[in-house]
This record gives sequence, structure tokens and C-alpha cells, in this order.
Amino acid sequence: MTAQSLLDPAELLQAVALRIPEPLRDNVVVIGSIATAWAFRDVMDRRAVATKDIDLLLRPSVDAVSTAETLGAKLLAHRWSPHYPDGVLPATADTPDHALPALRLRPPEGDGQWFVELLAEPPAWQGDRKYWRRFETSSGTFGLPSFRYLGVAINAAESTEWGLRVARPACMALAHLLEHAEPDTTPIASLPGGPSRFVKDVGRAVSLWWLAREQSPVAATKWMQQWAVVLQSLEPEVRLRYAASARRGLESIEAYLPEAHAIAVVGVLEASRTSFDAYRRAFGTLQELLAEL
Repeated sequence: MTAQSLLDPAELLQAVALRIPEPLRDNVVVIGSIATAWAFRDVMDRRAVATKDIDLLLRPSVDAVSTAETLGAKLLAHRWSPHYPDGVLPATADTPDHALPALRLRPPEGDGQWFVELLAEPPAWQGDRKYWRRFETSSGTFGLPSFRYLGVAINAAESTEWGLRVARPACMALAHLLEHAEPDTTPIASLPGGPSRFVKDVGRAVSLWWLAREQSPVAATKWMQQWAVVLQSLEPEVRLRYAASARRGLESIEAYLPEAHAIAVVGVLEASRTSFDAYRRAFGTLQELLAEL
């Protein structure tokens, strides 16, 4: 499937939750597009989101591999099948850890509209942008990736009635900004023109902020409160470094706002038809908010 599908976030969260063994649900946090659609389901023009992947982050980090092995085994036993996007190949015995495919699984029903992808909470010592852990399944060898600021993204994740937790937009946005204080210029081959990774990710932070302001007149207060929870456990010098890094991350796309907007309006802002002028204003007000961090 090459085109994205419009999927209802509540239906997807329920469908995924019911397929995850209950003892494991507390170890799973939904992040990414579905988490965004769930958080802003009251302000989107449609109760559906354009996506095809559901990112499941496994926590805590120390148990992530065993959780991936157990969850993978359960889903494969229920006829879920591995999914390999364009250019991704199954692993062999000689595949190095950093080149392993992530475990992406399609359900036996659903006409291939969506799949889940397993990621891990990063270990406390992770300094590299991405870290892979190898694990085995009945369908072969896979890698469990962790990105260094995903622990920020899942801070104080919201509980749902189905037992799954869902990441909060303010925390996901902060993780994107921190990740790209030093912009990742890796091109995204799946998007027209191959834009750099930082343009999409930092642009997503702006999109989340635009949606938050549409949702609530006190969005700024709520975001500052949630960021304070993330930062309060850090040493003072680390808090200062995080605040400066977040501001640099946002500044990285100032010259790329048209490209970031173009990506956003066929993704998370697709249903909102957000104009470029509105998107640019959101960038400016997010800068003002970060100046107070």
C-alpha cells in the first residue's frame, strides 16, 4: 500500500489494545500520529487520521526486549504477519544490529490498511540518536530501536479505557525539538523531494502546537505545566541545556517552514486544512513559549 488510509483513532486504539495481552498493556505507550489524533479528536474536522503505522513504545527500557519477544510471539501466533516497507529486507545471520528491520506486524484482518511497529524506551545512558537491540521471533531476527528522547515523549502518558497509554502532544513536541537541536539531515525517501528528517519532525512539533491552541485557550499554560514535569527531575544545568536545545531545535526549521507546512498538511494537519500563514504564526508563538522555558 502506498497511499495513507483514513483511520479512526478510537477504533484503532481499541483494536490494538484487545490484541495485546492484558499483563503487557501497562508496558505499552502509543506514540506518533494515532496518539496525536486521539489527543485532538475534538478539534479535527474529521474523527479520522491519515496514517498506516501505529507506533508502540515498550517500557521500561530494561524489559523492552523481553516485552517485544512476548508480544511478537503472541501476535505472530494469531496470524499477524511481518511487514517490510519498500527497501527493507528480512535479516540474515550476518545483518549487523544497526541494519536490522524493526518488527512491523499487520493484523490478519483489515485489508492491509495498517500495521503496528515496535520501539523501545531508550536506556538512561543512550547518547546516540538511535540504538538497536537484537531479538528473535518465529519469523526471524528483528531490531528494537530506541531514539534518545522518547523517554521525554512518553512522560506522564495519558491512560485510556482500554488499558493502553497514549503520549501527550506537549511531550511528543518537546522530544522532537530536543532531538533536532543538532538537525538530522537524513533524507526521507518516502516523501516527495526527500526532505530532511528534521524538517518533518520539528514541523510536527509546530503542528501539535497549532492543534493545541485550536483545542484550548489555555494551551500555553498546559504545555508549560507538562514541560515542567519533564524537567523537574533533572539537575539545574541539565534543565538549562534542555531548554536551550529545544529552542535550537525549533529554530532549525525557520528557513524551511514552507517545506514543513507542505508535509504537515498531507499528514497530521490534513483534516484541518491549516494555511501557511496560520502555520507560520504557530511557529512564532511556539518560539515565544519556549523563550519562557
